[in-house]
Amino acid sequence: MNADAIRHMLPKLVPFIRHVGLTIDEVGPGTATASLVSRPEVHNHLATVHAGALYTTGESATGAVVLSLFGDLFPNVFIALKAATVAHTKARAGDLVARATLVGDAREVRAAFDADGKVDFDVDVVFTVDGAETANVRYTWAARAPR
Repeated sequence: MNADAIRHMLPKLVPFIRHVGLTIDEVGPGTATASLVSRPEVHNHLATVHAGALYTTGESATGAVVLSLFGDLFPNVFIALKAATVAHTKARAGDLVARATLVGDAREVRAAFDADGKVDFDVDVVFTVDGAETANVRYTWAARAPR
C-alpha cells in the first residue's frame, strides 16, 4: 500500500483521527509522521498538549506504520494495539509532531506473520514541539490472521 493511500485510508478507518484534527503527514518504509496543531480543545490545564491527544497522535502515526506492513492484507487481518509505555520528558506549548519508527526490520516482521499467522512488534514514537522532545512512547502491536 502506498503512502498516499495510507494517509487517506487511516482517517476513514479511525474516525477519531478526524475528530481530534490530527494529520498523517508522511509515511515511509517502517516510518510515519503525524502532527496535531495546538489549540485549546487539545490542551490540558497547563495549556500544553493533553496526554490523551499526545497518545492519540502517536498511536495514529504507528497505525500508518502498521498499514505500511500489512495494508495489502486489510481487511483480512486482525490488527490491534496491545500495549504502550509512555515517558514524558518536558511539557511544551505548541504544535505536536509524532515521528514513528518500526523497531526491527519490516521484512522480518512480515516474514514472522507469514510463517505463523501472528506477530507482535513494537513501534517507537518520539514527540516534539518546535523541535524540542516532549515524550517517547513504545507502542506494541499485534497482527493476527483470521481464524
